[in-house]
Amino acid sequence: MRHHLRGLLGIVFAVLLIFITFVTSFEAVTYWTPSFYRDEFEHYQVLDDMQTWMGDEMTMDDLCDVMHQTMVYLRGDRENLIVETTINGSTTEFYNENEKSHMADVRKLFVICLVVRSLAILSCIAIAGFLIVVAGPRDALGYLSRGFIRACLLILGLVAVIAFLAMIDFTRVFTAFHEIFFSQGNWMFDPRESRMINMLPEGFFSDCALRIASTFVGAMLALLVASGFARHFTKA
Repeated sequence: MRHHLRGLLGIVFAVLLIFITFVTSFEAVTYWTPSFYRDEFEHYQVLDDMQTWMGDEMTMDDLCDVMHQTMVYLRGDRENLIVETTINGSTTEFYNENEKSHMADVRKLFVICLVVRSLAILSCIAIAGFLIVVAGPRDALGYLSRGFIRACLLILGLVAVIAFLAMIDFTRVFTAFHEIFFSQGNWMFDPRESRMINMLPEGFFSDCALRIASTFVGAMLALLVASGFARHFTKA
C-alpha cells in the first residue's frame, strides 16, 4: 500500500511537471522571442492585408507596439486593452469592442494557466520533499523518474495524435479549440471589420502552435532522457 501511494505521488508529480513544461514552452515562444511577431507580420504581409481589407495604413513599429501592449495585457500586467496607435496619420484605438471582449476571455485563460503553474511548481516541490523524507533520496528519485516516464510517453502520444490531425486540417483543430475554450462564440471576426484578425491570420497561429509544440516536445524528450538515466541509477 505504501509503495503504491508513493508511485501514485510520482505520477501526480509527473503530470504537474508536464503542465509546467507546457505553459513554460508557450511562454517561451510568445514572450521570450522578441523578433517572433515582427517576423510573422512580415511573412504574412499583415500591413498589406490591413490596407486591403480596411484601408488602414500603419508602420511595422506601431503594429509591433500594439502586439507588445496586447501581450502585456494578456498576462495580467495591464488593466485594459485600450491601445491607441497611429492609423492613417491619426491617433486611433486599435481594438473594437468585440475584439476586446474576446481578448478578455483569452486573458482569463492566460492568467489561470499562470496561476495554476505556480501552484503546480509548489506542489512538485512538496511531493519531491515528502518522498525524500519518507523514502530517502535514492528511492524518491526512482518513484519520480518512473512516474515521469509513464506519463511522458502517454502525453507524447497524445501530442503526436493532435499534431497529425493539425497537419491534416489545422482549421478544424483550431476551430475545435475555440469551441471548447470560448464557447460563448465571440471569437469569429470579419477581416473587413477587425484589425485583430488581419494582424493575426490563421497562418500565424499555425506557426505559433508549431513552435510551441516543438519547444514542448524538445523539453519533454530532454526530461525523458534525464528520467531514464535517473531510473537506471536507482536500479544500480
